Amino acid sequence: MASLTLGGVNLDVQGLVSQLMEVESVPLERLQEKASEYESKLSAMGRLKSALSAFQTSMGSLGSLDQFETYKVSTSESSSDQSFTATVDSDATAGAFSIEVENLARANKFGSTTAFASSDTAITTSSSSLDVSVGSDSFSIDIKDQSLEQIRDAINSAAESGDVGVSASIIQEDSNSFQLVLTASETGLDNKIVVSGTAATTLDLSEKQTALDATVLVDNSYTISSASNTIDDAISGISLNLLKESTDTVDLKIERDIDAVEESIGNFVSAFNTLNSTIKALKESGLENDSITNSILTNIKSEFNSSAGLTGSFNYLAEIGITSNAETGDLELDSDKLETAVALDYEAIAQLFANDNKGIAFRLEQEMDEYLSYDGLIESREEGLNSRIRYNEDSQLRMEYRLEKIEAQYLKKFSALDSLISESNSTSSYLTQQLES
Repeated sequence: MASLTLGGVNLDVQGLVSQLMEVESVPLERLQEKASEYESKLSAMGRLKSALSAFQTSMGSLGSLDQFETYKVSTSESSSDQSFTATVDSDATAGAFSIEVENLARANKFGSTTAFASSDTAITTSSSSLDVSVGSDSFSIDIKDQSLEQIRDAINSAAESGDVGVSASIIQEDSNSFQLVLTASETGLDNKIVVSGTAATTLDLSEKQTALDATVLVDNSYTISSASNTIDDAISGISLNLLKESTDTVDLKIERDIDAVEESIGNFVSAFNTLNSTIKALKESGLENDSITNSILTNIKSEFNSSAGLTGSFNYLAEIGITSNAETGDLELDSDKLETAVALDYEAIAQLFANDNKGIAFRLEQEMDEYLSYDGLIESREEGLNSRIRYNEDSQLRMEYRLEKIEAQYLKKFSALDSLISESNSTSSYLTQQLES
């Protein structure tokens, strides 16, 4: 800090420059305050978008009629000792069936009856061909002077390249007993293995396990066969995964999964209440005059209070136990009233939420798209804020550069003044000394 004495006055150059720069920096501080405001609003838009997205997600299981076609499965068997499991899709209908798993599907197997003493010693034979076919696919290999390991590898290579559904392996019973085994890649009669050629005799191949289709007896009247142990078409909308054969008849019950639908409705109510509280908090933190924030709740509540215009039993959420709290604006769910409504007319509830163009969830999902889509209102608002933030950042950089120049000019001028005063004081001292002498 340079200090000068002129007429008894101390001049603080750096202090003067700092005070002047405080005045000059006021526009930069305003830009910084504005940037903070933009960032706060952008963060608020992010929180709003997240709450809206969660609300939209909650309607995923309510926005289409297929979502209401949910069923649960139960059987009379213990879960630890099942002969089959069952899954259902939206094509299923409620009902009860009896199921008996008569046979599991099996893969065909061929193996050498006579054991070979070694797996890597060549089998001495004249030119010998092995022909293998599964269905309409086949291949042929020459096993002349090949070991069991080489024959196995040749079969697997030919099967893979020819897309023939068979694989070869070697089973070792003891140190001097090796056998070649061929196994069909898939179960069922249509995937039966056929072996022929002179090598079939040389290898002494015979059938070890017959191919077998799975068979299921439904309602003691209908026998269903399948090449695999998964049967998708025995009963419409029901897939059976067979686990074991059984002589017992098992009761299979398909019924609507009412609990899942009621849970989805509860999630819908909770997601709206989260959205409601989020918007309230945002409005209290500076978005009270934001047009989007103000319109969202108004539009959603309008949908809640509007008639769906259906011909069924229900047209309003209040009719199935969903009402709005007058003080908080939150939705409240009367579970008993909802259960009563479900028992009265399940289809009408499905229509109330998911009817095309009229269902509440259907309409609200479309409205959420207007806010959340890539060219929606919130995206546009965020882009506008980001644009302002970028412009503000550029303005701050320009202002900081300008302030640096101004500060440099002030320092230069006061430094010059510093030098001038120093010279004046020096001259004054010299003259005084001369006059005194």
